[in-house]
Amino acid sequence: MAEREREVARNGWDVAAISALTVIAAVMAITFRDYGATIDERHSATNGKYFLDWYASGFRDRAIIDDGNQRLYGSFFNAISAFVAKHSPLGLYDTGHALIAIASLVGLFFAYRTGRKVAGPMAGFFSLVLLAITPSYYGHSFINPKDIPFAVTFLVSLYYIIAFYDFVGTPAWKPLLAVGVAIGLTLGIRVGGIILFGYFVVLIALRIVARLRANSGGFIVLSDVLRLIRQCLVVGLIAWVVMLIWWPYGQVSPILNPLRALKANANFTDYGATTLYRGAFVRSDSLPLSYLPTWFAITLPEFYALILSVTGVALFAKRNRPARVRRDYERQSKVLFLIFATAFPLVMYFVAHPILYDGNRHFLFVIPPLAVLTGISLAWLMNNLSRPLKLAVGVVVSVLAMLTVYDMAKLHPYQYAYFNRSFGGLAHALGRFETDYWGVSHKEGVDWLLANYKVGAPGGSIRVANTAGDFQTAYYLQRDQTNGARFTPVGQHDNPDVILSITRYNAHLRNPGRVLHVVKRMNVPLLYVVELNQR
Repeated sequence: MAEREREVARNGWDVAAISALTVIAAVMAITFRDYGATIDERHSATNGKYFLDWYASGFRDRAIIDDGNQRLYGSFFNAISAFVAKHSPLGLYDTGHALIAIASLVGLFFAYRTGRKVAGPMAGFFSLVLLAITPSYYGHSFINPKDIPFAVTFLVSLYYIIAFYDFVGTPAWKPLLAVGVAIGLTLGIRVGGIILFGYFVVLIALRIVARLRANSGGFIVLSDVLRLIRQCLVVGLIAWVVMLIWWPYGQVSPILNPLRALKANANFTDYGATTLYRGAFVRSDSLPLSYLPTWFAITLPEFYALILSVTGVALFAKRNRPARVRRDYERQSKVLFLIFATAFPLVMYFVAHPILYDGNRHFLFVIPPLAVLTGISLAWLMNNLSRPLKLAVGVVVSVLAMLTVYDMAKLHPYQYAYFNRSFGGLAHALGRFETDYWGVSHKEGVDWLLANYKVGAPGGSIRVANTAGDFQTAYYLQRDQTNGARFTPVGQHDNPDVILSITRYNAHLRNPGRVLHVVKRMNVPLLYVVELNQR
């Protein structure tokens, strides 16, 4: 009877996970068109177009190699977006937002699968939900064609690496193929995914140690060692071939060019502007090492720190208690692997000190495994704490989660600009850290113009610019051919009548005029609509 009850509980968590994923997908489908185009989306869209041109021209059109830094990026996601956008009625950037949201849902699904694989259905459910209500992940899930697809394929790779645990040293081709393809697709977005090869080796080492601790042996003969080496080589070969399919620059020189790109990305100098940090503008190559941990500390919801710290205290309190059950070395190894996968990029940040900007978005791929690790920790607490402590932790985590969801709803569609309440929220970040640094709020500013400014003016008579990327206003003005006919998109130096200014680099202070409208969230200004030349 007890076994049947446990089975019902397991099925209940699985049903809850699928239900949560369905609700999240419905919300995304309803709201994805609320998000404005970001400054980096044109670069990604161009990359996808160049990729299609490369193949369509029989490898003669070299724009993807010769145009700026396009060669440094794989085109796996960008190419799919460019192809779908050519046949989509939604428009270039709205189509891209829908596809990024779909990729994000894949990430949520694999967060569930990874948590479930390591620690059961409850852990899978918590992993999915915690990742979904992490504002930096959810907010980027519509607007970031670079970091979200990479974070998702990175997590998918981690899942298949963990799934391979049971096949280490065995002649299993399908699991090897899954790992190789997953890593290859990750490399087909960003060459930094090369660290996944090291992760694969670490998992094998943990598997060997687990077997030795369990006194089952099996990895001391030469034939087993050779089989392990062969498995690593097979994964590497599969991944490299898959990567090259999506990366024209790699095709030109399959070994040297990926290494050149890896070096260039590690010391990225194409973006030399300053970054707002603690109220001062600091060059991106001169930021202190505290930059990344600070951003994580002030933008992750408080439930991460609570769950992980309580888990640490509980494990410390249990360390000297006699074991009543046989140790599960395999589960311990998988959890250790997740800890390693989460911590290693952060350790490398302190060692290599790479150039950063735009907050912690370049390390967004750390958040999904962190959410899984936190979900597993929460499930462990629910299974191991006494009833009063379990109730206390459950109540506090639930309150923190609901507050986070409330803040996300208030910020919509600017969840990526979330700062946690312990820091002081978005209001405290104004003037100290970047908020809407990608200019997502341009769409809302244009919507206000279309509905309110000089309705009935002659066609093309109102010149509109912005302080970021011209396309961020032009796209929305030109999309509405009826209400937008009176507007002409121009550059900010082309004598505009109206300019939309985000607060990045204090751009709103450089364009004095009559403020027509302010886009705000939580009473914090994100964008100013300013009339420059009155007529």
